[in-house]
Amino acid sequence: MIAPMKSLLLAGRQADRTAVLTILQEAGVVHVEPVDPAGLHVPADLLKDIEKVGQAIDVLAQVTPAEGQIPPPGTPSRIVDEFQADFVLLTRLETDKVTLAHEIDRVAPWGRIARDDLQALRARGLHVEFFICPAGYAGAIQADVCQTLSEHAGEEYVLAIAKAPIAEAPPAKRIPQPERDVHEWRAALATVLDEEKRLRENMRELAKRLPEIRAYQQELLERKRFAEVESGLLTEGPIFVLRGWLPAASESMLRNALDRAKLPVGLQLADPTDDEQPPTKLDNPWWCRPIEVLFSLLGVVPGYREADISPIFFPALIVFTAFLIGDAGYGLVAGVALAVAFKPLIGRGIPRPVLELFLALFAGTFLYGVVTNTWFGEAPVALNRFRLLSDNPEVATKTLKWLCFLIGAVHLTAAHVWKIMRRSWEPALLGEIGWLLFIWPMYALVLVLVNDEPAPAWMLPGFGLSLALILLFTAPSWNLLSAIGRGLGAIALNAASFLSDIISYIRLWAVGLAGGILAHSFNELARPLPLVLMVLVLVAAHLMNFALGLVALFAHGVRLNLLEFSNHLGMEWLGREFDPFRKRS
Repeated sequence: MIAPMKSLLLAGRQADRTAVLTILQEAGVVHVEPVDPAGLHVPADLLKDIEKVGQAIDVLAQVTPAEGQIPPPGTPSRIVDEFQADFVLLTRLETDKVTLAHEIDRVAPWGRIARDDLQALRARGLHVEFFICPAGYAGAIQADVCQTLSEHAGEEYVLAIAKAPIAEAPPAKRIPQPERDVHEWRAALATVLDEEKRLRENMRELAKRLPEIRAYQQELLERKRFAEVESGLLTEGPIFVLRGWLPAASESMLRNALDRAKLPVGLQLADPTDDEQPPTKLDNPWWCRPIEVLFSLLGVVPGYREADISPIFFPALIVFTAFLIGDAGYGLVAGVALAVAFKPLIGRGIPRPVLELFLALFAGTFLYGVVTNTWFGEAPVALNRFRLLSDNPEVATKTLKWLCFLIGAVHLTAAHVWKIMRRSWEPALLGEIGWLLFIWPMYALVLVLVNDEPAPAWMLPGFGLSLALILLFTAPSWNLLSAIGRGLGAIALNAASFLSDIISYIRLWAVGLAGGILAHSFNELARPLPLVLMVLVLVAAHLMNFALGLVALFAHGVRLNLLEFSNHLGMEWLGREFDPFRKRS
């Protein structure tokens, strides 16, 4: 459910501003609204520090901490500064490595170049030149000594010495004398690699302090939020005014916190008016809270006056995921792996509700796979006694299609029932009841069109009753022609969408079938291969197929809730998340 909100106005003395804001931050229940969002200001140094700490965490999280009990000393800010210095050097060394490798490749064919000897020859009046020419063309160079040092990639590297100036002799091409030989460049590269090794070892030492750096990041983010709230206050002389939103259930908690501080503040709370848009705070029972993580991931928030569909969204998503992945083997392996990694993943900062969400989805997938006897694309005969579907593929397919359409009809019915329950009684409510009744004869029509089932006797009367209610009560009026005209318009705009929406639930069967066929094809492809290669192919192939199932979860399972169900409920997802001013744990 969506928690009731109260608008809040708090006034206090400028001298007490920091103390009051600290109390509100510790209470952590007030969603602060800036008076002028454009006037929000955060010190540039603080933003820079936050950016630096974020970069340090991103990099050090990928580093394996060094062994040993004693972490490097210093405050987290000093550790971040040390990281920044090392990171800049490492970035520079990466560039140096590329440059040196290029130079080594360029001069390697010349071997060792004794520059002192060459300089001595030039001091005696001899001309020393370096040439590159196609293989077999070194003889074109007119010199007293013409020595091919090496041949590489179809080209000869030639050192020419003569008493007179050496003329250009195409296709031979004169090049400047390399400033260093390959051994000198390799020595330079070795120095760079040693320095890189030292810096990376230092990074491993710094990684021991990662938990403290994360805590320091939270401290900086709290300071940033504090600065934003402080700069968003309304100030009038010696008085400041703060406005925001407070969950109604937290009113006594906030008043007690302010009373304990014994600060002279004025607090006014009121119910939101019709033209106000409070933030949305979801207050759901424990069993459906994991779905709130998915809302955050998708960036969708129900409006304050809209319905919170979490209690239907979560169970429906479990069912949809089960159909879309549809394999007990995938659900079992993924669920067990996630259960084993549960605590380590939490230790790495993965929110617990995310893991609980996927555990529930994998459990549903496993149970559905048991019902359909599907294990990694196969149907083991030994497990067939658990199968609830017919052994006849044609009958099983029709049953699954029927089940998908039934799920769709029930899902959309729940949306319309909820919509009706949220409205107060008025004649137009009969029109909404008409749309609710319209779902079921449309469901029967879908079975006739797609599953070749005979039309039930109640289908046509059902259409008649529901359409009559829609015609007369969509926009009820004593002017019968006007009411019927608006009803016809509603039918023209919406009737076809009911048909397409119910049919769209067949994607649950179709995507699951495609995944099963793909898994079976992989098994057939790998069967004749040697054992080791077969195992490698099967692991890679089934991982890819499972990944496609997770993509389908978001592409289809989430869609059926956010589009089909939400559209029938009349949701627009126009809300904004409740973001209290608080200390982050």
